[in-house]
Amino acid sequence: MSDTATPEAPARPAPQQAVQSPLFDLLARSWQLEAGISGLAFDAAGKIAGFALEDGRLALMALEDADGPISRMRVEADSGRSTIRPREKPVAQPVLTPELADGAAMLAASGSIGLIAAGRDGRIHRVTPRGQVIAMTDKASPIFAIATDGAGRVAIARDGRTDLHEEEGMARLIGLLTPGPAHALAFAPDDRSLAVMLEETVLIGQPRQGYESHPLGGKGPLGFSADGAWVAGSNGKDGIWLLRRADGTTARIGNFRAAPSAIAFSKSAGAVFASGAFRAAGWSLAEPPLGDGQTGNQMTGNQMTGALKTGRPGLVLIDKLAAHPRRDLIALGTADGAVSIARIGQPEEMPLRHADGSAVTALAWSADGLHLAIGTAAGSAALVTLPEQLFK
Repeated sequence: MSDTATPEAPARPAPQQAVQSPLFDLLARSWQLEAGISGLAFDAAGKIAGFALEDGRLALMALEDADGPISRMRVEADSGRSTIRPREKPVAQPVLTPELADGAAMLAASGSIGLIAAGRDGRIHRVTPRGQVIAMTDKASPIFAIATDGAGRVAIARDGRTDLHEEEGMARLIGLLTPGPAHALAFAPDDRSLAVMLEETVLIGQPRQGYESHPLGGKGPLGFSADGAWVAGSNGKDGIWLLRRADGTTARIGNFRAAPSAIAFSKSAGAVFASGAFRAAGWSLAEPPLGDGQTGNQMTGNQMTGALKTGRPGLVLIDKLAAHPRRDLIALGTADGAVSIARIGQPEEMPLRHADGSAVTALAWSADGLHLAIGTAAGSAALVTLPEQLFK
C-alpha cells in the first residue's frame, strides 16, 4: 500500500514580524508550514531533509538547489575575496505527505531509500525522496522510540519490549524484554551495538550476544560518539550522563536550567555538548569529567575538568544544538528562535537566524556539513547552505 505526497504543496507566507538577518536571507531557503515542527532527519543518500510536523505529516525539502549560494558565489580576481549575489530564482515549495501518525512522527534514515516515519500510534511508513509513502506496518501497538543502523535493521521500542527488525519486510529478528518502554534507542556507528535507554537503566550490546546494564537511565536524547567509544544521554531532569564504553567509567553532569533536549558529539574537537543551559555546555573527551565508575559524579560546569567555554552566555536557554560533522563548529538554537554558529572552545558566535519568539525545536547538519536544517515550534523551516569559504 502506498500514497503519494502532495507535490508543490503551498506553504503559508512567513510572518511579517519574522525579519531575518541579511546573512540568513542570502544563504537560507525558508518556508512557513501549517503546523509546528517537532523533529527532522536527512536521508542517507543526501537528497532530502524531512521535517516532522505536529499534525502527523512530513514536509520534504530537496537539498539540491538550482540557485543555491555556491552557484551564486563569485571570487574577485584582484583581491580573491568571495561574494554571493542575491537569489534570483524562486525557492521550490516543500512536498507534504498525507498524515502518517497521530501527532508528530519519529524520523530515522532508511537503510534503502528515503526516511522511515514511525507514529506513536504504531504505524510505520517509508517515505521516498519524491514523496511516495509506503506502509511498512500498521500494528496497533504504541511506539516509544525508533532507530536504524544504516544497514537495513530497525529497532522499535514498545511497552515492555524492544524488537529488532529487518527493514525490508519488517521480519522480527530478535526481541528484548524490558521493564516498561525504552525512551530512546541508538546504534553505535562502529559495531552497530544497540543502546536501549529506560527510566533508570541503559542497556548496551549486540542484540544476539546480550547486553551490559548501566544505572544511567533517562528519557532521551541518547547518542554515541563517531568512533562508538562514548555514549551520552539526558537524565530527563537536570543534566546528562556520560559513559566510556571501554571500562564502564561514568560521569553525571547536573544543575542544568532545563532538561537537555539535545546531545551532540563533535568528532573534530573530540567533545560532547548538551542543551539546557544559557550557553553551549561542552566537555573535552580528552579530559572527561569522569567519576568512579559506580555512582559517577554530580557536578556543575564550573567544577568540571575538560569544560569547554564555547559561545557567549545569554539570557535565553539553548534548546537545540548540533555539531558539524567535519569542522570544530557547533550550531546553537535558542528558546526564542535564534540560531548561531560557534567555534568550539571560542567565545565568538556567528549570528545566523534572528529570534522571532518561537523556540527552535529541530536542528541538524547534513552529513557533508554543507547544509544546516532548522525547524521551530511555530512551523518555520529552513535549509541554510553554508559554503566552506565562510569558515576559512
